[in-house]
Amino acid sequence: ITTNATNLEVQCDGNRNTVQLNAWLASNVGASASDACSSVTWTNNFASVSDTCGATGSATVTFTATDSCGNSTATTATFTIIDTTNPVISVQAANLEVQCDGNGNTAQLNAWLASNGGASAIDACSSVTWSNIFTSVSDTCGATGSATVTLTATDACGNASTTSATFTII
Repeated sequence: ITTNATNLEVQCDGNRNTVQLNAWLASNVGASASDACSSVTWTNNFASVSDTCGATGSATVTFTATDSCGNSTATTATFTIIDTTNPVISVQAANLEVQCDGNGNTAQLNAWLASNGGASAIDACSSVTWSNIFTSVSDTCGATGSATVTLTATDACGNASTTSATFTII
């Protein structure tokens, strides 16, 4: 082997990075070999990419150069798919103003929180889960008040994006 195989780390594309993986494998990951008596044939033992979070993972692959007499030597490299990209908030949370119902507008508040204030998010590598930081509605006059809530979209790898909106009882 005149040049050893090289590792490759790529950002998750949501499709298991098949194009990049296949190109990496086809190039023998930049490895080269020569033989004084014959040509060299390359093989590899790639089976699959492991699963970590979302569509990320890695595969350690051994690339073997074999001459026409069956003599061989090998080099190893790792293909790694990472996800360091935050989900994209495609629709920001929207403020909601409701008329006081005298009971804290609990049903409307819970529905607004459950819908993430109308926000939505996408992530190329995994699904998104939502959480929020809601404590209580402030007291103004009577049973009116407001609460500004931060809503967080988190992907399977722990990357997160936030949006905020206010729920107001008038």
